[in-house]
Amino acid sequence: MLKFVSALCLLFVVAVTAAPSYACTSFRVKTREGYVFYGRTLEGQSFASSISVVPKGTEYIGTLPDGKQNGLKWTTKYGMVGMNAGGLPQMIDGINGQGLAAGNLFFPGYAGYQAFDPQKADRSIAQYEVITWILSNFATVAEVKEGIKHIRVCRVVSDQVGDLPLHYTIHDPQGNSLVIEHVKGELKIYDNPIGVMTNSPTFDWHLTNLRNYVSLSPNNPRPVTVEGVKGTGFGQGGGMLGLPGDYSPPSRFVRTVALVSSALPVKGYDAGLNLAMTIVDAVDIAKGTVRDLSGKTTEYDTTCWAVAVDLGQKKYYYRRYFNKDWRCVNVMKALNGAKGIMTINIDQPPAYKDMTNTALPYTLPKEVYPEGKP
Repeated sequence: MLKFVSALCLLFVVAVTAAPSYACTSFRVKTREGYVFYGRTLEGQSFASSISVVPKGTEYIGTLPDGKQNGLKWTTKYGMVGMNAGGLPQMIDGINGQGLAAGNLFFPGYAGYQAFDPQKADRSIAQYEVITWILSNFATVAEVKEGIKHIRVCRVVSDQVGDLPLHYTIHDPQGNSLVIEHVKGELKIYDNPIGVMTNSPTFDWHLTNLRNYVSLSPNNPRPVTVEGVKGTGFGQGGGMLGLPGDYSPPSRFVRTVALVSSALPVKGYDAGLNLAMTIVDAVDIAKGTVRDLSGKTTEYDTTCWAVAVDLGQKKYYYRRYFNKDWRCVNVMKALNGAKGIMTINIDQPPAYKDMTNTALPYTLPKEVYPEGKP
């Protein structure tokens, strides 16, 4: 019996680890006024991403499991701006002209899409086309929640993008968030009041796992006296003792929930953007800290790019692993000026501004230095 259970466990581990193990983390924060910001990272080796600008009125055709474009046909109701893979105008992540933001995250070992039905080919799309379809058709989470029920999402293995196990996060300017997953051929739709999402296991599992961390607190613990001996914490942050620091999806989920929920509310667009960028920085993965040795060569998870999205002002901020300078695309300006599908290169080198010549003479304050010397 023990051998049988061990064999089942081994098969489970192989099934989960055989798929791509890329890491992704996403979240939503709100300001006191209700302004909404969405942040996320994408990890892996290289996706050759650029930013696609797709105006409304663009025609798309869904891809079927045989690789042919014989699926759902639609014309974009809303223009959209966001990250792609390989320069193709299929969104990995983005925002549309209505302020709806969405992204796909890796979901290895659990993604199981709807079976292809030739009789329903005209409303079928590939799993990697879902974010493009959502952003181009809907303005709110409520609309997505209803609309996703009327299409079929099928597994398509493509020469261009490979075999991608994905699930999806969606946020609207009103602060509503949604998670969409396909598991064992069934569509799963979850309201996401906490706004956080990572990778496998399923979203409902992550919510249950949070119960293991209910004792975490942003408050420093009070001193404890035992048998007359008083014990105090070693400085700041003791209330978060036990917060997982590794890069596994469950740990990143818990850590991001703790950061989002404990950060003090801020006021204004600038402060909201700063908060989103700060939380993004907390889940960066430095190359070499996460390695996969299962293949013939060592693979490294690295934060390829990160975004911080202002859903109210419709601004799409991004940075690269090798360039920490945040850059911005004004979504409406880009869409209004688009002549068909456009692309923006994100691989600019960093520009570290030289501040040497800004040095000014300093006068010592006499009340601090009465002798006139420091």
